[in-house]
Amino acid sequence: MNPPNKVFIVDNDRLSLVTLSLWLEQVKDFEIVGTSLATAQLERNLIEGQPDLIVLSLASAGPEAVATLRRIRQTLSTPVVILYEGKKKNLEGPLTNETQAQLSPDISLKDFVEVLRKLGLRQKVVPTTTTINSLMTKAG
Repeated sequence: MNPPNKVFIVDNDRLSLVTLSLWLEQVKDFEIVGTSLATAQLERNLIEGQPDLIVLSLASAGPEAVATLRRIRQTLSTPVVILYEGKKKNLEGPLTNETQAQLSPDISLKDFVEVLRKLGLRQKVVPTTTTINSLMTKAG
C-alpha cells in the first residue's frame, strides 16, 4: 500500500480552511501536513510541512491571489491545485499556467479526491536522475 499523499492547504478564509481540511481528513489516501492563511508565516509553514500537493483555495482571482501563488512557487516546486469560487473564465495568466488543476468548490468530494490522487501519484512516479541512477546501480 502506498503512503498517503501529504497535502498542504492555503486559504484566506479561516472557516474555509478548517472546512476543507476536515473534508480531506475523511480520505485515508491523504495526510494533511499543514494549513495556512496567506500570511507572513506561509513560506515557513510550507517548508515545515513538505507536502506532495498544495491546495490553494481562492475567493477571487485578483493580484493578491497571483502574489500568494508566486510565494508558494518560490518556496516549493510542489504541484498546486486551485479551488476557485468564481467563474473559471476569470482565471488567467499564472493562475492557470503555473498550476496543475483549477477546480470549482462545487466539485464532489469523490472527483476532488480523484484529481488529487492522480496528481499525487504522478508526483511520486516521475523518476528523477538520482532515482534512475540508483535503480541502474542496483540492477547492474
